[in-house]
Amino acid sequence: GNRQSRMRGLSFGRSLVAMATASRPSMVVFDLDACCWYPEMYMLWGDSPPFTKTSDPGTLRTAGGTAVKLLGDVRAIWRELHEAGTVVGVASRSDEPAWARECLQKFEVDDAGTSMWEVAQKGGLVEIYKGSKQDHFRELHRKTKIPYDEMLFFDDDPSNISDVRRLGVQCVLTPRGVTRDKFDEGIRMCAQASSR
Repeated sequence: GNRQSRMRGLSFGRSLVAMATASRPSMVVFDLDACCWYPEMYMLWGDSPPFTKTSDPGTLRTAGGTAVKLLGDVRAIWRELHEAGTVVGVASRSDEPAWARECLQKFEVDDAGTSMWEVAQKGGLVEIYKGSKQDHFRELHRKTKIPYDEMLFFDDDPSNISDVRRLGVQCVLTPRGVTRDKFDEGIRMCAQASSR
């Protein structure tokens, strides 16, 4: 009887894991400026790159010495998503795409030196250009084949949130960047949506 109850416990544990992963989004997409980092790239006009790493992995410096910092819990969240094998993408309308790409390549999410760029499939899922963010998501969907309703999106701009939500993407507004609270809110939204 003891072995049977152990086996039942094991299968119950496995089903909990399956439930937890089923409710997780297949892909998590981030805006960059004022969502993952601050200041926004346009605020650095006249104080240009190159960006250099500092002793703090959450801070880069411009040539003029201005600090660009990861907001909230961005570094830890990107690391966790990477370790879990979750697909991570970027949907940004940054005024300086080349600068934003450089920051993605230089911000590291773990002590092994994994950059945000590497986490976003070595830049393969980095969409930075003007226009409706629905265009960014159509491109991310084309590249990954992941359905919109299995995507989770974080952005600090309410108009982008309402735009992308129309596609069926779960969206979270991040007025102070991606914090643990906002991330958990997004995970809960995905769990509720998948249980409907």
